[in-house]
Amino acid sequence: MGLTSIEWCRTQCADGRLVRGYVFNPWWGCCKVSPGCDRCYAESQAKYRYARQRVWGNPKTTPRRLFGEHHWLEPRAWGRTVERTGVRRRVFCASMADVFEEHPQLEPERQKLWPLIEQTPNLDWLLLTKRPQNIRRMLPPSWLERPRPNVWLGTSAETQVWADLRIPRLLEVPAVVHFVSAEPLLDELDLRAYLGPDRVNWVIAGGESGAGHRPLDPEWVRSLQVQCAVGGAGFFFKQVGGRTHATGGRLLDGREWLESPRMRRVVAIGAQDKRTYPASAAGD
Repeated sequence: MGLTSIEWCRTQCADGRLVRGYVFNPWWGCCKVSPGCDRCYAESQAKYRYARQRVWGNPKTTPRRLFGEHHWLEPRAWGRTVERTGVRRRVFCASMADVFEEHPQLEPERQKLWPLIEQTPNLDWLLLTKRPQNIRRMLPPSWLERPRPNVWLGTSAETQVWADLRIPRLLEVPAVVHFVSAEPLLDELDLRAYLGPDRVNWVIAGGESGAGHRPLDPEWVRSLQVQCAVGGAGFFFKQVGGRTHATGGRLLDGREWLESPRMRRVVAIGAQDKRTYPASAAGD
């Protein structure tokens, strides 16, 4: 992969410029688990890219597409670029997969991913999952004791049912950023119980795009923006959605909402002294 046009992967420089982030896929393939997956863009891309190899489906019967050594060297090159420029970059990890999927092929690949993240401290790695119940078990134990300052943990929440199932599991694991992706947003969400400096501190919202897209009610988005403002979380509105991702634009009440996480403080699991750890500079 490489540089991405995904807006919430951009970092704002001190002079106000926005620099693009990266996408890194340790593998391709996944399995649908909830209504937000119904019109999955990644599945469509995978079918086009790997028409002869089915990579979407039941992990017991469907393989995942793995990659060679050259692919795994790319993030190290990005890290060297950041060192030269002094501008941190974000990496959306697994746009075509789920880092925390249970699959017989994937544990060795995860064991390659964790040291890669540690060896690229100038990159902020965004790990977004629909399986937050697996995070604590699959992350390196040392990360639970001392959360890595360049690892942001997020979960998808397209409806209230899935928000209430997933967000508590996300918050069981300490991280410098906890974020929620309400995209595609399929109903009104009440996230007030989950927002705060030491809880969810970033919410991304957006409508669905593509053929057969499900409509977005602007009132759902307004509600989330107000909840974030009151709860101390950054709010990012990606798109209204429609036939294409650009069809409806990205304005809410005449303006763009492009906020980043506001505060990053984390307490290690089992810590009694309320230790806090410094966060990386991007997005502050």
